Amino acid sequence: MEYLFLLFLFVDAVMAYRFMYKDGSMKQKLLTSAPFVIAGIYLSIFGSPLHKTYAWLIVAGLVLSFIGDWVLRFDLFGMKGLPGIVAFAAAHILYISAFAVRMPLTVKELPLLFPWGIMLIMEIIAKKKMKIDLGATAPAVLVYAMIIDAMVVLGIRAAILTMNGGMSVLRSLVLIAGVIMFIISDAGVCLMMFDGREEIKTRKKTYRLNSFNVVTYYGGQMLIAASVLV
Repeated sequence: MEYLFLLFLFVDAVMAYRFMYKDGSMKQKLLTSAPFVIAGIYLSIFGSPLHKTYAWLIVAGLVLSFIGDWVLRFDLFGMKGLPGIVAFAAAHILYISAFAVRMPLTVKELPLLFPWGIMLIMEIIAKKKMKIDLGATAPAVLVYAMIIDAMVVLGIRAAILTMNGGMSVLRSLVLIAGVIMFIISDAGVCLMMFDGREEIKTRKKTYRLNSFNVVTYYGGQMLIAASVLV
């Protein structure tokens, strides 16, 4: 089953390359998104996931992400990209639901509010320091940030609690990498959409922001899709 997933991953990588350097059309973007949806569905049906409800909640989130890829280009009520923000927020809520189903939450998890709050504060500080103007979309972005931060924290929690040694450790690390890559990609989307940035500069190199975003986003989604076998 892992070999078939690697095939899906390879196809997605080829599609992502074409999207970055050959064809940046919406059609190619959706073709690039299709493999993570197909991989999630295939693994949920034929991969003997340990928790079917978890698997199908993840698949539903992947489908909403696919829709978000399409509708992110539209504006609504004067808010840039609002339909896409709503679609991705709904996808993250489904991911959160999946993590909660797999490892039920209790009052003992209240301390997780601290890393969640720290992430949110750091994002607000970064926005102000970088002078990013979100305009009328600011409230929607704030709510979205609260949701995706919760998704990351609960995803890492679920991954850690499902580690039982052997392959389960590798699969848990896959989920951790997936949720972290997703939020990193969203940071890139924010910079491109609201700050007009096209590049990321380090001390030695300059990277295309679009390429960075494509790699982290599609890589993250493929890894989240693989987590149905956790």
